[in-house]
Amino acid sequence: MKNLFSTTVAILFLSGITFGQATPKPPKTPKTTSSSTTKSNSYSVSFDTDAKEGNSSVSIKRNDNIYKFSAKFHESKFKSLKKLVVDQLGDKNLTVSEDMYKWIKTENGEKIYECKLTEDRLRIYVDKEYASSNIINMMNDFGDVLKDAISGTDSEQQDKEDAERALKKAEKALKLARKELEKAKIRVNN
Repeated sequence: MKNLFSTTVAILFLSGITFGQATPKPPKTPKTTSSSTTKSNSYSVSFDTDAKEGNSSVSIKRNDNIYKFSAKFHESKFKSLKKLVVDQLGDKNLTVSEDMYKWIKTENGEKIYECKLTEDRLRIYVDKEYASSNIINMMNDFGDVLKDAISGTDSEQQDKEDAERALKKAEKALKLARKELEKAKIRVNN
């Protein structure tokens, strides 16, 4: 059995040396067109219940250039959301007109972020080209807090449950791979 294995390895090695040294073909000249790729991560969640107060939707879009948070909720959640937003963004960049609260932060004439809150909607836009990494990270985390407040969910608990499910799935795949390895060893030894 060892001889068969050694012979097979030697043949594979020698064929790799013999056939692996062919002259490579030169690469084709690339066309001179420009393109860009943008990594994007977005999701939308709707929460529909029998009670009107429980119905809400949250949409979050993240990519290399922007962060967008959009939510629609029952007006009963307005006060608690207003408190969260004021606590996070302060009142320095705040303007109030009729039924809209609007925060706009600019630097050097460029809009860093904009947040609009009405009695049943919340929208946040962050321009990642101009925003610092601290603001981007703060808005990412704040979006999760807002999503939890609007939906009544717990993102950390959900992430933990997702991780536990992924671990169980990986353990099951490992167990199956070990069984397949044992079967392969038995076939080789026979």
